Amino acid sequence: MKWSVPILCYRNISPVCGITPEEFRTHLEWLAAHGWHSIPLDQVIDYIKGGAEPPQLSYALTFDDCYLDNWVHAAPILREYGVKASFGCVTAYLHDGPRRPDATTPGADLRELPVGRDAWERAIEHNDPTAFMNRAELRALVSEEGHSLFGHTHTHQACFRSDKPLAAGADSLQSGTRGIYLEMRDGQPMFPSGSAYAHNGFWPTSNDLLDTSLVARTTSERIEFCLNEFTLCRERLEELLGQPSRAMSWPWGEYDSVAIEAALLAGYEVALSMDCGANQPGTPLFALRRVKMQGGVGVRELNRRLCIAKNPLLAGLFRKIYRVPRG
Repeated sequence: MKWSVPILCYRNISPVCGITPEEFRTHLEWLAAHGWHSIPLDQVIDYIKGGAEPPQLSYALTFDDCYLDNWVHAAPILREYGVKASFGCVTAYLHDGPRRPDATTPGADLRELPVGRDAWERAIEHNDPTAFMNRAELRALVSEEGHSLFGHTHTHQACFRSDKPLAAGADSLQSGTRGIYLEMRDGQPMFPSGSAYAHNGFWPTSNDLLDTSLVARTTSERIEFCLNEFTLCRERLEELLGQPSRAMSWPWGEYDSVAIEAALLAGYEVALSMDCGANQPGTPLFALRRVKMQGGVGVRELNRRLCIAKNPLLAGLFRKIYRVPRG
């Protein structure tokens, strides 16, 4: 039986949101001490497509969203442990600027830097993408540190899954919900949300801020939207790095056959999901499994999750998928 290669999925590494730098360092220290070693995401892709088997106890490490804290806090720790990672980029928020200080910069006041918890509001409502890594930082990660990038769509857009309003004060909105309305304001009705790539969804009828009526999107409209988003993302990454972009990841882990068709047409070889299960030859190329990592996960829980993910039989028993339910 071919063994499974776990793909770990992180997002924020920060003292103020997500996983703290101390927790992240503890993870990498435990992995190294217990014989685990990181391999590039490309090597996992090649293995799943029928290439050479990687060594046992191999894993790949990924980050979604490309928050600035990945540069400030995660990159120095990755460098310390010699671990290579792959970072998922939302290309609408690529921007220029100098490299900012990281946690190893002497005398740097990191409190002045924007933090990931504010990234989407700043970028969407205030046209300020500086809580994400800039082009200079991303290029440095790849050319100087040996990391890689993958696509995470162009805008990471959400949609309303239903036209039934949420109760006042209900909190089930995705970060991308801010991009559904032309402008967010108090008193607007809100609705259950989900990925705009995996649901046809409901959208404002017009750009009139006083008009709160919604209209359902058709499947053909979604295909066109997905194809434009995925293609733009791939092209901008290839322009940034000067090399092909093979992989993308699904926002919020949601996908369906329509989204997969668009990803294929856009030129991607694989897509990363948030499904639980095994990564081995035969794993669906547009639903590679990942192990979700979040704050509060200690090394005992890390070990439990890896023990499941590395064993194809156990991974199959614990399999969970995030496809859109079929009507």
